[in-house]
Amino acid sequence: MDVKEQAEINSDEKLEQEVLREVEVGFLVNLVSWPILLIICGLCFHVLTTRTIPYLYIDEVFHVSQTIQYINGAWSSWDPKITTPPGLYVLGWFNYRVMRALTSWSTLAILRLTNLIGGTVILPVVVLRPLFLFNAIGFWPVSLMCFPLLATFYFLYYTDVWSTIFILESLTLAITLPFGENKSIWLSALCALVSCFFRQTNIVWNLFVMIVLVERRAMIQKDFNTVHLNNYLKLVIHSLENWKQLIAPYCINFVLFVVFVIYNRSLTLGDKDNHTAGIHLVQLFYCIAFITVFSMPIWISKLGICQYQSRIKAKKVRTGLELFAIMFIIRYFTVVHPFLLADNRHYTFYVFKRIIARNFIFKYVLMPWVYHFSVFNYLEAMRSKIMHFHPVLPIEIKNPTELPVQLTHISWTALIICTFLTVVPSPLFEPRYYILPFMFWRIFMTPVGEGLFADQKTDFGELRVCKRLFLELVWFLCINTVTLAVFILHSFTWDSEVYPQRIIW
Repeated sequence: MDVKEQAEINSDEKLEQEVLREVEVGFLVNLVSWPILLIICGLCFHVLTTRTIPYLYIDEVFHVSQTIQYINGAWSSWDPKITTPPGLYVLGWFNYRVMRALTSWSTLAILRLTNLIGGTVILPVVVLRPLFLFNAIGFWPVSLMCFPLLATFYFLYYTDVWSTIFILESLTLAITLPFGENKSIWLSALCALVSCFFRQTNIVWNLFVMIVLVERRAMIQKDFNTVHLNNYLKLVIHSLENWKQLIAPYCINFVLFVVFVIYNRSLTLGDKDNHTAGIHLVQLFYCIAFITVFSMPIWISKLGICQYQSRIKAKKVRTGLELFAIMFIIRYFTVVHPFLLADNRHYTFYVFKRIIARNFIFKYVLMPWVYHFSVFNYLEAMRSKIMHFHPVLPIEIKNPTELPVQLTHISWTALIICTFLTVVPSPLFEPRYYILPFMFWRIFMTPVGEGLFADQKTDFGELRVCKRLFLELVWFLCINTVTLAVFILHSFTWDSEVYPQRIIW
């Protein structure tokens, strides 16, 4: 064995030890922090439910009243102002029947407990933990549990928590196959279908999960290579050859969804006048900008900023055209929904009025650069994380569960398309719509390797990925602390409302 071969062996051993150390630290942090966060969330829930808002807040007026109708046995009644299917109300009814025998809490507290249990127990332990075991250096369950846009609703009775739980569980089952291939795929499709009973737009993410499921088999059995077009063709061929096993379970969901839309004559269940689909292209920029801000600890670095600056200098004309296109979209494809300007109980009211549309300079000079950088970062951060293939040699892995939790160019494209289809049709600037685009992007996005102030990329063996994952957890906790403090300490009155009003996402 020569010196070069020995050096390579030593390097591999060092890398293996470093990865093992990263995994051990990740497991330890999650094991210690989860029960602490569980207690903190429980205390916050008690304070909010008994002191701060022991009354129905914003959309809870519709959700709680509809659930009470079910509790009282009026299963045929329906509030025409409700826009989503009855998944939450059925789940709330079940939780009420169980908890009422165990506690004397108020009906509102019991119904809100549905989301607290889902967000702090089911999401990190049942949904995210299996994926974490497959990708322990990619994300921490406790961090995603604390994602601010989702954590807000652990203390309220909204649809978002369980909508997220069921569609992410569909992805988890599709990747980890805990019950064998056939049963896991059908359970994955079932969870994806159930998620649509909480939010109809989840049908889009049914498609994404199905594509991830199919490609993880096609890349092995059809030998994906560096020719992208060939891989797309191989994916289609593999889908047709395994239609009954891979496509049919999800196809049932699509058929049922089409039947629903035809019967309902709209995607929205109720209040159709205020929830009409359109082409709100700027919504995509809002979404990616939010993702960029919330994911800052896992991508920000001096090297990344310099890369963006170098790209601008090297492609000045192209950058100018891109900025002009963004300005054009801002001018002609911005939708200002009446709810946005009329409701100061949401952060988007202040973000839009004081930053996005503050004046001409902010709207057409500052924000195009923000959107441009956000899109660049969103794409480039993932570009280095997608799976690459040898031009000739086949993949040595033969079992889909042994593949890394990574996207290929196919599923990455699908992620972008699904994000587009989720947010662009909505006329309302609503951060809740960004929860799933962030979650799916984040699960497949491993933190960048270099340090915050590094001048060049380093090998993984020289890094501490856990530092970035820890920073992400701290970042989320800081945002949650600020928003929770604002919610508790800052209140104001509305002439049309009896109780004090507060600010949420």
